[in-house]
Amino acid sequence: MITRIICNKQIQKLYYSTDKSSKKVYTSTVLLPKTDFPLRLENKKLLDRDENINKVANFEEYYGWQQGNLSEPEYVLHDGPPYANGPLHMGHAINKILKDTILRYKSLNGIKVHYIPGWDCHGLPIELKAISNSEKLNPIEIRTKARQFAKETIEKQMEMFKAWGILGDWKNHYTTYSPEYVKNQLRVFYKIYEKGLIYRDVKPIFWSPSSRTALAEAELEYNENHKSPAIYVKIELKNLPNLEFDINNCKVYGVIWTTTPWTLPSNQAICYNNKLSYSFIKKDSNVYLIATDLVKSFSEKLNHNFEILSTISGKTLSNVQYVHPVYKDRECRFYNAGHVSDSKGTGLVHTAPAHGPDDFKVALNNKFSIVDLVDEKGCYKEESGDNFKGKFVLTEGNKTILNLLKEDILHSEELTHSYPYDWRTKKPVIIRASKQWFIDTDSIKNRAVEVLEKVNIIPKISSEIYKKNLINQIKKRPYWCISRQRKWGVPIPVFYERESSKVVCNEETINHYCNMIDLHGTDFWWKLPSKELIPSENGGLEKGEDILDIWFDSGTTWSKVLDGRKVADLYLEGVDQFTGWFQSSLLTSVAIRDKAPYKSIYVHGFAVDENGSKMSKSVGNVVDPLEIVKGGKKNKPYGVDVLRWWVACHANQDSMAHVSTNVLKSSQDEIQKIRSVLRFTLGALSDYDYEPVQYQDLLLVDKYMLHLLYNFNSQVKNDIENYQFQKVCISVNNILTNAVSALYYTSIKDRLYCDLEDNLTRKSAQFVLYQLFEILSQAIAGIVPHLVEEMYLNLPGKKSTYFRTTHLLASNQWQNPKVEEVMDIILSAKKLMNKQLQSNTLKSSVKLKIPKKIANTIKEFISLQDLESELVDVLQISSVKLEESPTLEKMDIEITPSSLHSCPRCRKVQSETPDDLCKRCNYVVNVFENKKAVIN
Repeated sequence: MITRIICNKQIQKLYYSTDKSSKKVYTSTVLLPKTDFPLRLENKKLLDRDENINKVANFEEYYGWQQGNLSEPEYVLHDGPPYANGPLHMGHAINKILKDTILRYKSLNGIKVHYIPGWDCHGLPIELKAISNSEKLNPIEIRTKARQFAKETIEKQMEMFKAWGILGDWKNHYTTYSPEYVKNQLRVFYKIYEKGLIYRDVKPIFWSPSSRTALAEAELEYNENHKSPAIYVKIELKNLPNLEFDINNCKVYGVIWTTTPWTLPSNQAICYNNKLSYSFIKKDSNVYLIATDLVKSFSEKLNHNFEILSTISGKTLSNVQYVHPVYKDRECRFYNAGHVSDSKGTGLVHTAPAHGPDDFKVALNNKFSIVDLVDEKGCYKEESGDNFKGKFVLTEGNKTILNLLKEDILHSEELTHSYPYDWRTKKPVIIRASKQWFIDTDSIKNRAVEVLEKVNIIPKISSEIYKKNLINQIKKRPYWCISRQRKWGVPIPVFYERESSKVVCNEETINHYCNMIDLHGTDFWWKLPSKELIPSENGGLEKGEDILDIWFDSGTTWSKVLDGRKVADLYLEGVDQFTGWFQSSLLTSVAIRDKAPYKSIYVHGFAVDENGSKMSKSVGNVVDPLEIVKGGKKNKPYGVDVLRWWVACHANQDSMAHVSTNVLKSSQDEIQKIRSVLRFTLGALSDYDYEPVQYQDLLLVDKYMLHLLYNFNSQVKNDIENYQFQKVCISVNNILTNAVSALYYTSIKDRLYCDLEDNLTRKSAQFVLYQLFEILSQAIAGIVPHLVEEMYLNLPGKKSTYFRTTHLLASNQWQNPKVEEVMDIILSAKKLMNKQLQSNTLKSSVKLKIPKKIANTIKEFISLQDLESELVDVLQISSVKLEESPTLEKMDIEITPSSLHSCPRCRKVQSETPDDLCKRCNYVVNVFENKKAVIN
């Protein structure tokens, strides 16, 4: 049940008679609650309130204020830069609001916070949007358009972040395209290069033909429904070991299985495993070599029964040669390799070092050069031959191979499986050998794992899993490809000697490039001729054309934003950043300064629709945070409070944050409950003088409310400290609904409205209400700062803004288990009474018989006689009599109709005669009349 302030006319009907037959009207003697704080805010009024609070509370300037006024040590939350490529979405709302919630709670506790918002501005998505619908552009035109697009996006995103009340150093926000940031990044690159951790080499990497650039693992998404041709191919064998059977009139073939037929022209070896067993099997005049444990599945696949001629150890295959599957005039050989298994396929692995990391290792270990037949478009190069040149490998290339090898294909089928796609273009990628720049993560990963052990991961329930997964990823990562073949980014600052391909990169050149940025801007690499970029250039040098991976851009933010010295207290992002920013930041920080850039990692959930499905424009299930706040075609505005409350309740520690009309409506109802319940407090404090009341002078129910507030405050502080804001929301709902609204407000209304203005009982209630406002507002302030600032503006006598004011703390004196023990007895009696009455209790008199043991518990704290007078309001009855019984084992209650009458002023059934005031009201009215007479 929610207790709400009712309008003055309704209160008048309840607390004094307006009937013409009444002898007297007591309008002026009832102390009605007064407040301008609106019960509800909807539509334009709600939007105006959000905007007005931002201005009145001066949220935009609050970051600077707290930096100058709050104490050290500084709490550092480093902002992972959102990507400046379009409108904000629910992921942005989750991320930024959670960060702001943490920072506001810290600052509310007097802790100075360090938070500089930033944006990731380079990369292919922005470049593609910049060049869309444009004719062929030169590098400067591409970069100019991309920069303008990013700048406009940042301005729009920043305005929304500010509107949501996000505090931060907005005037000094960082962007990865700014001159100072680019200069810092060039210096970071050189520091890692100087340590020998950055090198250039040919390796098979993920390559996007649709984007024509290398991709990192974090830039891939896996399509579970990708279809590939899967074929078993027979390959003629040569130089076989001594066999135990006669092969006269037979041909002997090895069998390979592949889902990438297009890589067969690049075949350079067939790999086997010394530890496996292999069998020669026969069908008609053909003999096939296959791993022994795969004979059965191979037979089933081909629907043939094979005769097993002989079984040998893999070790005997070391000198076997074979005829190339595509170029029949070439012969290649078998190689032993540990990655070969008998879990699927044939146990003989087609090996194309240009198109697979395991294949590449075979080439390195056996020192043979790599055949690379595929260009940056994903098409076969001229040297692949007339059958293939110019054909796109994943379509025409596959078809050509299948047609060319049709006589050698033993079985073919279409395989549906998980396959990597370019997350930007949504098109399949390939693995392709390419000369790229790499960070040698092999050399630093042990140290990275070591420092990671000390990092705290939140939420705790998933911390071990998250940390284990991150450590495993780092351990498996031999290198990090940091070069990209685009124009919108930071150039890899190197020249190459044309004759030897030797790299020219040193401290002198880096300093010169930084000076060029000061003079010519960040387009200097494309704008200036080589002789100005490197003064010693004499025609023998070639400028590098690659740019740095954007994960290197964002992975080095700590070196600029944290001045290269600080370690952030917290990094807070979505779970996907374990393969992205969390990892790239760790690796660069360990490479340069031998420590992690963060003390803790906070992982939040993803927004999904009501069915748990990922939001997608094509599906039409996207929920726009702008529409949540300001309304749209289908819904009225919910306002900033509801968006922020939803984030705290649902996006905090769950892996999936559901967004639906029902969930948002629930958040709206909970915000309304806070408004309604605390509005009563604001109204009741309209004439409060803020003079403290001594604890011993408080009534039992007052002390009980403070005891509950103390426990609530302790729990909430612990939850906030552990970033469990969803628990804060639950605790707030519980205390407002049960302890505050249903119990305390009901118990104190009579003394608030009908006692004398300066009566101690009334002052006691006001004192507790003020403590209640302070404790509850502190509990929700980090989550809903707009609502708290609005309430504080309506708190009588308060002139400053909430977040720039010192607030009351819960006193240890409030914690009183004895009060709770006595109140538990009373509340048990109330349950007994309500069970019997099940209706209006005001006209009832109660006799409560109490066992001696329970009576003794009560008397340790308060006399039974004093308790009787307080129970009338707590139990909402006419009168109560407590009787101690030495024989009873449990409480017994007797309820009778009261012989008294309803007071026309307070409506309590305590008047001795009809239509007459009760004793208390008679006294209060006389005092009012005497005061009035003196004034007149």
